[in-house]
Amino acid sequence: MGDGVEGFRESIEAVCPGLGLESVELFRAGQNNELILVNGELIFRFPKFAAGVKGLRREEAILRAVGPRVPLATPEYIYLNLDDEVGRAFVGYRKLPGSPLWPADFRRIGDAETVERLAADIGSFLKALHAVPLDTVDISQEPSDSPAVLREMLGRFEEVVFPRLTAEARAWTTEQFDAFLGDEERFAFSNVLRHGDFGSSNTLYSAEARRVVGMIDFGHAGIGDPAVDFAGLCVCFGDAFLRRCAKVYPLMDQCWERVRFYADCLFLLEDALFCVEHGTEEADEVVAEVNRIGAGPGEV
Repeated sequence: MGDGVEGFRESIEAVCPGLGLESVELFRAGQNNELILVNGELIFRFPKFAAGVKGLRREEAILRAVGPRVPLATPEYIYLNLDDEVGRAFVGYRKLPGSPLWPADFRRIGDAETVERLAADIGSFLKALHAVPLDTVDISQEPSDSPAVLREMLGRFEEVVFPRLTAEARAWTTEQFDAFLGDEERFAFSNVLRHGDFGSSNTLYSAEARRVVGMIDFGHAGIGDPAVDFAGLCVCFGDAFLRRCAKVYPLMDQCWERVRFYADCLFLLEDALFCVEHGTEEADEVVAEVNRIGAGPGEV
């Protein structure tokens, strides 16, 4: 197989010989996937890692259940190569309208009416997504955000990330998890189908319509805590926007303790784990951020 875009072209051509590849170009490179734009209208998503390849079939099953039940556009896979290796396995779908709603672009939206409309769009989407009947989703029903899963994750943090943390940051991490896991009431929520990577890069915005028009990348979707998605909103768009969304989906305003744990602790450590395990360029920067937060106010 060739390198770069040419390699992706070869993979697509081998599986979809009748497609007619007039143009093949890199659309966007993300942390977990390469997005390739074909003929100006099709997106082919190639996972960068074996775990992403393994999850393609699961993601396809989730989208089959989600698509008819939510008010925004989601990918509908029409080209599938699910059982191949990294660099060759892919899913392909028609490019959805809109562009990622990056935090800087969101902050430049000046009028309150548009912000309220975006909050209604996102709140309505999450409310519908979390209401998808779990028995209609053909995946494992094991919850992704249980105490057992969180304890296992803490073990991975201790093994992989802790050697690069200060003593203060290690103590801070342990304290955060002990406090969260030690309160059984934190786990009294009802499990839902949640997106799992909800935020700016996967939220498609139309500048012309001044609306959110689509949601993409369900690779981290699964059965779990709805507050995981609320926390993703907080990280990208802030607490005030989450409260606006709660006007449409009031559950958002009832989960703040869990939202804070995910947004302020878990997501950061997950990012550090990913970067250290995969040796990314951002690893030192993310570890430094954990050390900064772990030092506490006035200690940096």
